[in-house]
This record gives sequence, C-alpha cells and structure tokens, in this order.
Amino acid sequence: MSGLNPRFRQALQAALERYETPFYAYDLTSIQAKVSALRAAFPQAELFFAMKANPRLGILRRLLGLGVFLEAVSLGEVRRAYAAGFKRKEVLLNGPLKTPAMLAELKEIGVPILGLDSLPDAERVTRHLPGSHVILRVNPDLPVLTHDHLATGRGESKFGILPQDIGRALKIARAGDLDVLGLHVHLGSALERAEDFHAGYALMEQLYKEHGPFEVLNLGGGFGLGLDLTRLAPAALGLAERLGVELWLEPGRYLVAEAGVLVTRTWGLKQTRRKFLLVDAGMSHLLRPMLYGAQHPVEPLYKGGAPQTFDLAGPACESGDILAKDLTLPTPKEGDALAIMQAGAYGSSMSSNYLDTPRPLELLWTGEEWEVLRRRQSWESLLLEEQPGEGG
Repeated sequence: MSGLNPRFRQALQAALERYETPFYAYDLTSIQAKVSALRAAFPQAELFFAMKANPRLGILRRLLGLGVFLEAVSLGEVRRAYAAGFKRKEVLLNGPLKTPAMLAELKEIGVPILGLDSLPDAERVTRHLPGSHVILRVNPDLPVLTHDHLATGRGESKFGILPQDIGRALKIARAGDLDVLGLHVHLGSALERAEDFHAGYALMEQLYKEHGPFEVLNLGGGFGLGLDLTRLAPAALGLAERLGVELWLEPGRYLVAEAGVLVTRTWGLKQTRRKFLLVDAGMSHLLRPMLYGAQHPVEPLYKGGAPQTFDLAGPACESGDILAKDLTLPTPKEGDALAIMQAGAYGSSMSSNYLDTPRPLELLWTGEEWEVLRRRQSWESLLLEEQPGEGG
C-alpha cells in the first residue's frame, strides 16, 4: 500500500504547527481521484456514497458537486443529506428498521427513496407512506470472506429479505401502492474477492428474471481497498445491460478511507511484558481496530532513531485501546507525530465521547489550503444536555 502523497505530507507538517493533536485530516484530491476511478470503471452507474463512512458536510457538498448521490441509514443522516443540499431523489434511505415516528418525520421533511429491509418494513411503509419510491434489499444468503461483523450478505445476517420471500415482499409493496424501482444487494464490506460479487450478481439475475421487470439494479458497495475494479465492472455492467436496467452502486469506504489520516503525537515508551508507544489518540477517536480488528498502516511524520517494534497504545483505561500491534518504526522523541492511515472512513463517524473525550478537529486539504470541516468539540459542550431542571 502506498504511503502519504508528498504534498499532503508536507501540508500535514504545516498543520502540526497550527493544530492540537489528535486530529483527522483528509486529502480532497484523493477523494476526487476515487470518484474518477469508479466513473471510469462503471461509466453508466449512478453512485450513492454510503455517508456513514464519513458524513462531514464539507465532503458531502463536494461529492454533490461531482454528481455523486447519498445512501443514508438513519433519519439523522437524511436530515444531514438535505442540509448538504441533496434533493429527495438523490438520497436513498436503507436500514433494518423504520419506525412509525421516523416515517412521520420523513413525511414532514421530504421522503427519499426507501430501501425496504423486511416484510414488516414493507408493511409499515405501505401504511404510512403510500406512493413512495422503494427498492427491496435482498439477503442473498451467500458466504463472503470478511470479518463477521461486516458480512451483511450471509443468511444469518439481520439485513435484507431472503430470496424465497422476495415475492411476498413485492406483493405487499405493490398492494400498498409503492413504486418498486428494483432490488438491492449488499454482500458486506471490505470485500477483496471478485468471486464474492460474481456470486451475488448471479443470484440477482435469477431474481430479476423471476420477479421483473424493474427499472433499477442496486448492487451495493463493499469494495475493498485492494479490489481490482476491472475484474468486477464487466460483470456488473453486463448484467445491467442484459436486464435493461439502470445500475446503482453504493461505495463508501472505497471513496474516502485512503483520503484520511488520524494524526497523533507520541508521548513515551512503556515496557511491561510488551513494549508500548503511548499516543494521544485512542479508541474514542478510532474504534475500528478494537471493533473489527482492523489494521491501519502507520507512517511517521518525523525522522527518528533506530527502529523499534511496539504496540501503539491509546490513553483510554481499556486493555483493548491498542491502535496497532507489532509496529516497527524509528524510535520517536516525545511529541513526534504519526499519521494513522486509511482513517478517512468509519474513523470520525464512529468516534465517541467515551471517558468524556471531546471529538477531534477535522480538516480538509483542498490541494492549496486547509479548511476546517469540524471544530474540536469543547469539553463544556459535553455537559449541555445534563443541566439540572431542564425538561426532556
């Protein structure tokens, strides 16, 4: 995997002179290049960015300018999408549960395209939002090679409607005056094998022949960072052409992961039965290593001494607060900085206030200057919702 872009690295060095660590930093030119790569591989496809990967308004607005739509999975994300300037038809709302209260609020603020995830989901939408444009999410019941928490297309996953129940779901939707645009499959995340996608595509072709015709084929996302799109695109484009449908894709991590880094400073070495390098970023800022066992490359932003091997330990009072294991780096001095790579997706969006930790500053490098996407959260703001005597 390639290291930091030299210009971005230079910009990070300048940012370290101005901003307190830890902070997230994103390279806009990397995001633009990923959009171009997807457009080159899938020229006929509509792209819906899975905004849970990185929901910063400054990034969403730039994607809108590039003609990329949004995939949301919560009411809050729909509101954020509208705040960023997206129209209802440019937002697809997926997710396993849509409560009556949620559907009532959507009726007030504007109903996006709805992804129906179950038979009860379809029944509720027909009752509360008849006439809506919808797609049905298929659970293909297929094995895929990824972390168990990311394998959304397995039969034991909570997501989607099993193939044998698609007919019932369509009957419910059509009887309730819903406009069924097509079917949707999302096999999982961080998938590196084209074979996993091809198996999903074959099932979708069968379902379209059995239950079609439809207008849209949504093949989801889940593209691993090392996936060769040239091995995937011909099968997806060929399927859409054979079915005579518009192709939709939902890239998330693929678009933004490599654009982002979490910058942290080192604050000393510690030796128990293992050797640790203590840093000021931890699980409250970057949860993926603890949650998924995710491995993030780390690049030093300093010139250090002789190489040593250690675990990168955050400040949380948790044994699992380890951002990298068996990491070999030049020996740093106190205050030297590291860039934790591939942190542009599910880094900030999964950050928390655990241990009363303010969420970090987020910056965007435009190629010319730094833009603040989100200010560092103040500690005082953590107390605002706990003022005595205020109603709920």
